[in-house]
Amino acid sequence: MATVNVTCSRFVTPFASLNGIRTRDVPRRAFLRAVITVGFQRLPEMFFFGWRGLLNRFGIAISAMSFLENRSGNLCVSGAFANLDMSEKAASSYWYGMAFAKLVSESELSVPWLGHVDRMRASGALTTTSSSNERGDLVGRDRNSRWHVLEAKGRSNSYPQSLIDTAKQQAANVTTINNQPPRTTSACVTSLFSSPVSILLDDPKPKRRDGRRWRIAEDLFFRAYYRGVIEYIREHGGRQQRAPEGTFMVAPLFPYLWEIPPMRPRYWQDWRLELGLLDNIYESPSKAPSATEGLARTNDTETRDADAGKVGPDGIAIFGRMPDWEESHAR
Repeated sequence: MATVNVTCSRFVTPFASLNGIRTRDVPRRAFLRAVITVGFQRLPEMFFFGWRGLLNRFGIAISAMSFLENRSGNLCVSGAFANLDMSEKAASSYWYGMAFAKLVSESELSVPWLGHVDRMRASGALTTTSSSNERGDLVGRDRNSRWHVLEAKGRSNSYPQSLIDTAKQQAANVTTINNQPPRTTSACVTSLFSSPVSILLDDPKPKRRDGRRWRIAEDLFFRAYYRGVIEYIREHGGRQQRAPEGTFMVAPLFPYLWEIPPMRPRYWQDWRLELGLLDNIYESPSKAPSATEGLARTNDTETRDADAGKVGPDGIAIFGRMPDWEESHAR
């Protein structure tokens, strides 16, 4: 297992207890799940690409993970990352920022469901008084039906305070969701250049608010959140599988990989991964809050075995053997 540093700052009651620095375990499997759930940014991806869009996101996730490694228990970017060109670094940094925002929203804010605002708007789940993009990237719902707004950034080099201020202001431009102020409006900035990787979750009082008012239909929110996973499992002949956490519908990840003759030997099958979703959610996404009650948090520090991060608090799972982060060979 490898850890990252999470710094929470300027939160006020009832979240003031979050303020401070703490370490969080980040299983590799949990990182992959995080990319899955924030991967579909726009609904047209589903219309035009369907499950292929999700498969593409898996590929992006694996590409990104190839530059993260365990360095004496710390999750760090490998030295090879420096050899990427600027456009490749920018793309990877973006995905790191999104994935870590998902993970810290679970561990710090207890938000199991974090979705991209563009996707929610395109699906009809979210309506807004303004079409401006000067607002947070991500919107999440916690288990008490409260809404949270985040603006996620990932940086491979040092950044000025103005980046945090701008990200915070974008999130804070949302003044109400369903006629209630969002519980938090945070900047979430991932620093890839530090050892270990560090994530800042900052929730200061904004200098101004532009008065964006959102309405979110919960049933449509959950439908949009799970749509990519449900369609992927359905497309690949989903089957039921029982696990200690409940009954899941599952389908193989990278299904065509296992049809290539060199991949057919039995030892490869031992490493076959499957994507899973609690069957109650698969049948009716609006049941997600009740179906996921009691699931452990993704970053439960008491989970140390190879199954760490297997089932997320949103009911999405990755089954099968998966090695944890590679050990660094840097001297």
